[in-house]
Amino acid sequence: MSLHLGTSGWAYPEWKPDFYPAGLARDRFLEHYASVLGACEINATHYRLQSEGAVAKWAAAVPDGFRFVAKAHRRITHGSALGQDPEFTADFLESLRPLGARLGAILLQLPPSRRRDDAALAALMSQVPAGLPFAMEFRHASWDDEAVTTAVVEAGGTICAADTTGDVPDALPPGRIAYVRLRAEEYRPEARRGWLELLRREAAGRPVYAFAKHEGVPAGNPFAGVTMAEWMNAGGA
Repeated sequence: MSLHLGTSGWAYPEWKPDFYPAGLARDRFLEHYASVLGACEINATHYRLQSEGAVAKWAAAVPDGFRFVAKAHRRITHGSALGQDPEFTADFLESLRPLGARLGAILLQLPPSRRRDDAALAALMSQVPAGLPFAMEFRHASWDDEAVTTAVVEAGGTICAADTTGDVPDALPPGRIAYVRLRAEEYRPEARRGWLELLRREAAGRPVYAFAKHEGVPAGNPFAGVTMAEWMNAGGA
């Protein structure tokens, strides 16, 4: 089974003491996080290119089986000319090189205002190396079309399933990986169990990445956020 569970980011001192021990130094947060969870969606890469040293430290802080997903820099996904800055995209990808095999995928999250543009999407996806899985998160309804899904899958990606209701679908979008962002404010016990069962079924056939909401959810709530991710990563025990 290839199920990678976590949250978006790890540098949250407000998670003390329910997730991080009260006396834990901030520079050891990732080490502790990776001892409990199996993956992390990196938010910091969306706002600035990271130094080689910083990324190498991330890689060194986690075990071999841990996986990072890097959220693409906003210049790539939120600029006025989608897919028209291949040089910067190459720089972004190069900045992730120290992660090595610990880089599981990248997330390309488009803004809610970005309407469907098939040519721009094709240009953007062509800049992702063939061996690197990716997820597209579309947030405008115009992208909701089977032809778009097919194009993404054929390019080596998948559609991000961003859940805000807690409703469990029958299956996840197709692709070489599956990608889920669990963003409901809270999951009922039956919804939490249902999502875990779906993720585990899907992970029997392909890598699955799932990330619980991080902002506005205090640690210690077993039905949301980092504590729900911890519960899922433990197999629902």
